[in-house]
Amino acid sequence: SGTQITSVPANLFAGISGAPAERMFDGTFYNTPITSIPTNLFAGISGAPAASMFDGTFYNTNITSIPENLFAGISGAPASGVFDSTFWGTQITSIPENLFAGISGAPAEYMFNMTFYNTPITSIPENLFAGISGAPAEYMFNMTFYNTNITSIPENLFAGISGAPAEWMFASTFNNTPITSIPENLFAGISGAPAEYMFSSTFNRTHITSIPEKLFAGISGAPAERMFSNTFQNTQITSIPENLFGELNGDGAPNMFYMTFYGCDQLQTVEGPLFSGTITPAESMFSNTFYNSGLTSIPTDLFAGVRGAPASGMFDSTFQHTQITSIPENLFAGISGPAADGMFNRTFALCTSLTGPSARTNGQYLYEIWPDVGYMDTYRGTTGLSDYEQIPANWK
Repeated sequence: SGTQITSVPANLFAGISGAPAERMFDGTFYNTPITSIPTNLFAGISGAPAASMFDGTFYNTNITSIPENLFAGISGAPASGVFDSTFWGTQITSIPENLFAGISGAPAEYMFNMTFYNTPITSIPENLFAGISGAPAEYMFNMTFYNTNITSIPENLFAGISGAPAEWMFASTFNNTPITSIPENLFAGISGAPAEYMFSSTFNRTHITSIPEKLFAGISGAPAERMFSNTFQNTQITSIPENLFGELNGDGAPNMFYMTFYGCDQLQTVEGPLFSGTITPAESMFSNTFYNSGLTSIPTDLFAGVRGAPASGMFDSTFQHTQITSIPENLFAGISGPAADGMFNRTFALCTSLTGPSARTNGQYLYEIWPDVGYMDTYRGTTGLSDYEQIPANWK
């Protein structure tokens, strides 16, 4: 890898035949200026995929197309990292419909990790992963189509995936692409307890304008760390469906909704509570969730399921720099107990359209309930609040 070869001989591997071996083509043409792949380059290889066998094989090369039958001899269940970064940073503009036709079986970790990352492809074949069926695996589609030019997602792209979530399973899968919508049943087979980073940045920096009502309907159980961090950050969504995040129940998790809707400047409404279950507060659980979005109102029951003692940074910058005009009384009614460090840090900072009273629970201001909390900057710049002058200095 890293040499200056500009072409690949058609018979380069003519003498190699038989079953795949682990890492056999790992980084083979990595960072070379080759521009094409011979049609029958791997024709002699047949059998079940091996771990990392095509890891970075054509990474950062100048190839512009993929032969239809490039992996025709490979058949069987996916192996760990089998196509990890295979076409990363290449100049391909399309994916052959049957490229992975022989791959069938349960998902494997890292199997399509960054496979088409940073390529100019414009579409995804409808049956590209048709043979993949079974429970999710860690990092299975992590950044698969990150920074590509795809404009839509086939409705049945992940139809065979069913079972409990796995860590990082769809992290940044479609991050920084111009897709405009999400198929309603894209994750219909995913059901069970959340996993860490499972949908982290999945649709970050896309052009979507709405979220299917039951996109995460199968998710239930105790929250996991950063499970929806940055999921819809910097998108064009205008509203959030009621109970979008399913029936979360149990102990909260750190950063569970970190920056979920950050930078959604078209977002105006949330149709109801975020989830239907009950969870206990956790560190930074709603940190930056709606930061710098176009949110104009807050449902009274948005956090109705959050109950228990405060946690550090739990509402840090949650609504900072939004267009909300008022704060519903009892928005934080489920929170009671000794103050936690930074629990309301910058929660409503720079919400310059706010009028009426600051946040209250049963008629009592938050700064009266928790008078001894350290500097939090909760209401910085919210001079339109009716009680702004009496808000303690450490809260503004």
